[in-house]
Amino acid sequence: MKSGKPEDVLGWLRPGQRVYVQGGPGECIAFIDLLKAYPERAAGVELWSCLIPGINGFDYGSLPGGPSLVTFMASPALEASISSGRTRIDAMPYSEIGALLARTDFDLAVLHAAMPDANGLCSFGIACEAPGIAWPRAKKRIAFLNRNMPRIPRSEAIAVDGIDLAIEIDAPLLSPTALGPRSETLEAIARHAANLVPDGAVIQSGIGEAPGAIIAALKDHRRLSAYSGVITSDYRLLTEAGALDMDAEHVAGIAWGDPDFYRWLEAPGLFAFRSALETHGRDRLALLPGFVSIGSALEVDLEGAINLEWRGARRISSVGGAPDFMRAARLSRGGRSIIALPAVAGNGASRIVAKLERPSIRAEYADAIVTEHGVACLRDLAPSARAAAMMAIAAPEHRIALAASVRRDS
Repeated sequence: MKSGKPEDVLGWLRPGQRVYVQGGPGECIAFIDLLKAYPERAAGVELWSCLIPGINGFDYGSLPGGPSLVTFMASPALEASISSGRTRIDAMPYSEIGALLARTDFDLAVLHAAMPDANGLCSFGIACEAPGIAWPRAKKRIAFLNRNMPRIPRSEAIAVDGIDLAIEIDAPLLSPTALGPRSETLEAIARHAANLVPDGAVIQSGIGEAPGAIIAALKDHRRLSAYSGVITSDYRLLTEAGALDMDAEHVAGIAWGDPDFYRWLEAPGLFAFRSALETHGRDRLALLPGFVSIGSALEVDLEGAINLEWRGARRISSVGGAPDFMRAARLSRGGRSIIALPAVAGNGASRIVAKLERPSIRAEYADAIVTEHGVACLRDLAPSARAAAMMAIAAPEHRIALAASVRRDS
């Protein structure tokens, strides 16, 4: 393993290369700073990365004279380069992203990992969803070894002899902006949803305020285990409240929280961090009894079709792992999928709508839809019964208009 300085990375970039770069909470600020300072050194380079809306906010494709980008989830942060054609969105479920990376060759992988442990392994720490899939497919590997990246026991890692250039850094990891107290609306949603989760369930949750509130509301449950693409600091609350089964296997792909949460993950070694091939593998998840998927949405229509991507004409996200988790929950013995959302948007518009033109998830996969007004259990219901259940959890001021839309379509 050769050691170097951050600026040495620039000499490894060549036009025509396909380069894997970590996204999610594993996105490396030191590498971004290099590209900002010397964008022309990455001219003609095609970067590939699993950038996540709400976590990653840098637009690689908008660097003047810099690289192009291939990623898998749309985001408001990338709108400029998507419009210019410098960023290509290959939207697909997370399980398919993992499968695509596993058959794609890279000229270079730029990794972000922990300092080596006593066995010469550099843990990918809080971000294991993709680097362990991509680096074996790369001809050369550069690793930013960060003193702040936790060495999480049982996380995926790269051995020092697999690294061609190692760069030691001492830099902060990505963390969410601190949020204030949860609203009464979120607390009501969380109470309704928590009643749907039995003790002993295997839980999965997505990123967002509603899933986070639901996880926090499970603190009085017992014997829970986690098998999730992402875990947040609310899972620490579950652990300290005694809700998580300390003898069970707990698996995650990435962690998203503050530095104290990241340090906490390193100490107990409760969670094993694995790639998307494991955390989003539908067949594997479907075999877990009592698998409960907890996600959010932008809109849900009266049949149960779900919009995860579109705000009007703007595509602001993609499906992520939702299709994987919802389908697995449907097949799991005793499984359940929960989609939680406030009944109205910030502008007062109903988020329960008559009919979606571009659904992200078809109505047949909908199970339990939760708003602050209650729960609509849609599985096995006829269309008319689904519409009635959905109108009952819509905001009262929008129910008359929704009922009128049903009469017009009858």
